[in-house]
Amino acid sequence: MSADGAAPAQPVPDPVTNATGDEQFSLARPSPWLRGYLVRNYPLRKLLPDREPAYVSSILYTMGVLTLAALIVAIISGAIIALGGVSFWHTNSFGAFMNSIHFWSVQAMFLFMAVHFITNFFTMGWRGGRGWTWITGVLAFIVSILTAFTGFLMMTNWDSQWIGQQAKDAFNALGIGAIWNVMNAGQQFTLHVVFTVGLLLFIVSVHIGLIRRRGVAPPPGAEALEVPDNQVRAAGPG
Repeated sequence: MSADGAAPAQPVPDPVTNATGDEQFSLARPSPWLRGYLVRNYPLRKLLPDREPAYVSSILYTMGVLTLAALIVAIISGAIIALGGVSFWHTNSFGAFMNSIHFWSVQAMFLFMAVHFITNFFTMGWRGGRGWTWITGVLAFIVSILTAFTGFLMMTNWDSQWIGQQAKDAFNALGIGAIWNVMNAGQQFTLHVVFTVGLLLFIVSVHIGLIRRRGVAPPPGAEALEVPDNQVRAAGPG
C-alpha cells in the first residue's frame, strides 16, 4: 500500500511479448528476463523509428549508412566470387567483373568509414552514454583492416604473393607466423570468407543495435534537438 492508501500500480505486461520489464534473471527460466530486456532497450519504435532529429538530415550523418551499403555490396559480390572458386576471377569475364565490384565496394566502404570515423571523433559521438557505440565502431574499423588484408593475400596473383612475402617476416617477428601463415593461400581463404567477415558482421550488428538503442549523437551544442526516449515510445504502436 502507498502513503495515500492506494494499492501500488502493477507493471502492465507488453501485449506482444507478455513481459512486464521487472523480471529477474533465472537460469531455469531465462526467457522472461530476456523478453523484458529487449522490450526495455530495443522496442520496435527504436528499431524502426517514425521520427529522427533534424540534424540527421546533414550529409555527414549519411556516412554510416553508406558504409553499411558498401559492406552489403562487398558481401554479396564476395559470396558470388566464393561460389565460383579460386580461379573464377582469372578465367571468367563475369568473375572478373564481380571481382572488380568487390574491390571497389571495399574501397568505397573504407572511404565512407573514414569520413564517418573522423566526423564522430570531432563531434564526440561517444557522448550521452554512447561509449560502447564508439568502441564497437573502432573495433569494426580494426577488423575491417584485417579482413581487407586477408582479401589481398588470397587474390592468387603476383600482388598477393608480394604482399605475403613482405608480411611473413613481420608475422614471424611477432611470433605468430607458425599460427597465421600468410603464405598459405588456403588459410587466408578461410580467414577471409569465414572468420574475419563473420566477426565483422557480428561487431557491425552490435554497433547498429547500440545506435538504435541510444539514438544518433547530436552535434556539440545541439543536444536539445535530440528526440527524447519518451517521445520515441509515444510515436505510435509497435
